[in-house]
Amino acid sequence: MSHRKFEAPRHGSLAFLPRKRAARHRGRVKSFPKDDPKKPVHLTAAMGYKAGMSTIVRDLDRPGAKLHKKEIVEA
Repeated sequence: MSHRKFEAPRHGSLAFLPRKRAARHRGRVKSFPKDDPKKPVHLTAAMGYKAGMSTIVRDLDRPGAKLHKKEIVEA
């Protein structure tokens, strides 16, 4: 079994763990603020992705293509 002879600082940030692919292509909003009908219409939430996990899900609009009018995922 291998081990370090001396202590050393860790390599890499723990903010990017676990290092694996996203479970789903589209993000989920787990908590959404309650809407107050007394206030005027405004943006209450914005969905975002963690850095480094950026993918694009788009509809392919290319007549004659095998995936015409279907969703494709691009990195």
